[in-house]
Amino acid sequence: MTPRIPKPSSESRAAQVELPAVFGFLDHRDYLREWFEAKRLLVRTFSYRVFARKAGFASHAFLSEVIQGRRNLSDDSIDKCLHALGLVGEAAAYFRALVHYSQETHLDRRRDLLSDLLRLQAAQHVQRVTGSQSEYFTHWLNIAMREVAVFGGFGEDWEGLAGFFRPQVKPEEAREAVALLRRLELIQTDPDGKTEYSCPRLTPGDIDPATLANLKRQMLLLAMDQIGRPSGPDSHVSSVTVSVSRDRLPRIRQILEKARRDILAETGSDDLPADQVLQVNLQMVPLTESLERYRSRHA
Repeated sequence: MTPRIPKPSSESRAAQVELPAVFGFLDHRDYLREWFEAKRLLVRTFSYRVFARKAGFASHAFLSEVIQGRRNLSDDSIDKCLHALGLVGEAAAYFRALVHYSQETHLDRRRDLLSDLLRLQAAQHVQRVTGSQSEYFTHWLNIAMREVAVFGGFGEDWEGLAGFFRPQVKPEEAREAVALLRRLELIQTDPDGKTEYSCPRLTPGDIDPATLANLKRQMLLLAMDQIGRPSGPDSHVSSVTVSVSRDRLPRIRQILEKARRDILAETGSDDLPADQVLQVNLQMVPLTESLERYRSRHA
């Protein structure tokens, strides 16, 4: 006689359930549907009516109608949903952008909102490099090597790995860079023996400003070397010289910062295997001082 396997109790099923993280969704209706289903498993008495009461909606069917696409969320109803969902901080900002993205029909606006969503997603996987790990920022090769190390295929072929870089580096420099990354625990080996990131994205934490300034100089020198090489699909060097009012300076900075975020979003959402490492520099450099300040000193 085949023994019967007892079905898990509702309590054990609930213990295995977690509310979904909003950052894993690109449609707010999908998120709300999965959130509600998980909440029902966690709290047997939870219902659309309970959600409506907590959010402050007059209709107990409001959430159901949103999930089914029969109603949209206004800014006011988004705020009410955030309270009922228990979302705060970046999770709340993501949900708000998620709703706007899902309901937006203008293609350019949707693209901008998608960039915001991907940036917020990427921010959930950023590690601040501080203290003893600051050595990572002392040389451009450390930054580039961390990206190349996860490609695989080089093993301990230091000569082959060194020759992969432009400009070419010495085999000993390649070996030392990999050793540094392992010592600082910025790369690691998975159970299959493959090298992987300890964290997908890194950002400077409490790092000596002089160290970061020196790294930026190195990156600019690499860009200068590129000018003398034939242009190709993997390079782009351009500049623009303009006169500008003081009031427009913050806007120009915002444009550059948005371009940086867009590049992070594009690479963060790239599902294909990485093939190359790029360094993208965005600079805004004054070629003159402020006319107003100049006149005030020479009046």
